[in-house]
Amino acid sequence: MEKIFYMTILLFMIVGCSKTYNEDFAVGQNQQESLAKEQYKNIEKSFTKANEIINLKEKENILSYIERRGWNMEEKHGVYIQVTKQGDGKIITDSSIVSISYDCYLLNGQRYGYPDTQQDTFNVQGDTNIPFGLFSAVKNLKKNSQARIIIPSNLSFIISDDGEKVSSDNTLIYVIEIKDVK
Repeated sequence: MEKIFYMTILLFMIVGCSKTYNEDFAVGQNQQESLAKEQYKNIEKSFTKANEIINLKEKENILSYIERRGWNMEEKHGVYIQVTKQGDGKIITDSSIVSISYDCYLLNGQRYGYPDTQQDTFNVQGDTNIPFGLFSAVKNLKKNSQARIIIPSNLSFIISDDGEKVSSDNTLIYVIEIKDVK
């Protein structure tokens, strides 16, 4: 009988301890989750602030580049454009298929792509091989227009047909001619 009494007491102690342990564990886990969420928010804020600083620095570099060359460019949806020859054909809209010839450079002057003038045809609504910034830059131009376009890195990341990747921190400069608009 005495053994049963001690076993019962031992059993209650184990159950009592495990309940307290589980409650303490749950409280500790909730605190850890809250702490982890707070740390994630702080990291996210830091990255956001760093991106803002990087974008401002890049904008300063672009504006300095434009000024050194004496170009008269206008900013349109984060892209800088200077029409060097007005076209006389059909106006490019969101639903247009556009054929262009172009030269492409990095902001440091290094040529990007092939050594000769390149040609491409794309849908203005989207194409994975064309930098996003180029879509908004060509809108409202006309067939036979020529333009200089500077696309900041956040709008220029692409992987070309030949697999050459434009790194995410490169600004692209396009010198284009609109060959056809459909």
